[in-house]
Amino acid sequence: MAGEEKTEQATPKKRRDARKEGDVLQSKEIITAISVLGLFAAMRLFMGFVTENILAFSASVFERVGTTEINQDNIMALFVEMITIFVITVGPICAVAMLLGIIPTIAQTKGLFTMKALRPKFSRLNPLSGIKKLFSLQSAVGILKGLIEVTVIGYVIYSEVAARLPKFLALMNAGVMQGMTYALISIFDLVMLICILLVFVAAADFLFQWWQFEKKLKMSKQEVKEEYKQTEGDPQIKSKIKQKQQQMAMSRMMADVPKADVVIRNPTHYAVALRYDQDANRAPQVIAKGKDHLALRIVKIAEENDVYLMEDPPLARLLYSTVDVGREIPVELYNAVAEVLTVVYRAKNKTLHA
Repeated sequence: MAGEEKTEQATPKKRRDARKEGDVLQSKEIITAISVLGLFAAMRLFMGFVTENILAFSASVFERVGTTEINQDNIMALFVEMITIFVITVGPICAVAMLLGIIPTIAQTKGLFTMKALRPKFSRLNPLSGIKKLFSLQSAVGILKGLIEVTVIGYVIYSEVAARLPKFLALMNAGVMQGMTYALISIFDLVMLICILLVFVAAADFLFQWWQFEKKLKMSKQEVKEEYKQTEGDPQIKSKIKQKQQQMAMSRMMADVPKADVVIRNPTHYAVALRYDQDANRAPQVIAKGKDHLALRIVKIAEENDVYLMEDPPLARLLYSTVDVGREIPVELYNAVAEVLTVVYRAKNKTLHA
């Protein structure tokens, strides 16, 4: 029903369908935080290696200045050497950055790859839809989140720079190299602090994205009913099918009553029809049973077809409650049923083979 409030949690089918469409829980802030944190951690880890190679390359270049002829071959060789040094020094950091951008995405989407999210949707071209998105809760939260991030990070940068500036100026007077070293360490410490803040922002954003994702997937009671009809079938139709199946089973059961050797009854409440085919069965088999009016129908069919009737209330109730139609009687009832069949076969002048 249109406009019906969506209060029900999403069903497994709804979640599977959303996933097929590429709609999964994902926080971009988590990817950003992990990428930035990992990137600068890698830069700090490899910084000594990078600095050493760059200084060695620079020293090599300066040694060759004035002693090496400048021509096309030498320039090309220098260019190749420079590219090689760049790949060796910066390559590992770039590889880490790429992995840290891919791994969180795969972890959040659980390896989902679908082209459905890239299909063109003409609804996106509707200006009214675009205006609604501008004033949606998600846009408002995004703007608020951005303002908070800028404010907090700006305050942290200002506080750290203000706290370290006097020492930095003092070190500059002592020596440029010491000042540059302290500046680099300060920059890395500042970046790591910002990364830690981004981790908290990412955690908050993930909780918000989870809440919004679950809210978007919620279903109305009518949608749940419609989905159940589609997957399990209409309850009314299933009920009619079940009723029809019961009627067919009842008809088959009644058609088997004339084939019975004996009908044991109580005398009107229960009736159980037994048949013993010594070639096909190891023990007598219940081919029909019923209670009350159904018992009376079984008895009537038995009388019309000259099936032997025997009144044994305890045995009739026991057979009715313990043995299903089409099943052989259990071992514990062999003696009781054997006595009944003996009477029946004697009455019909037959011999019972054990």
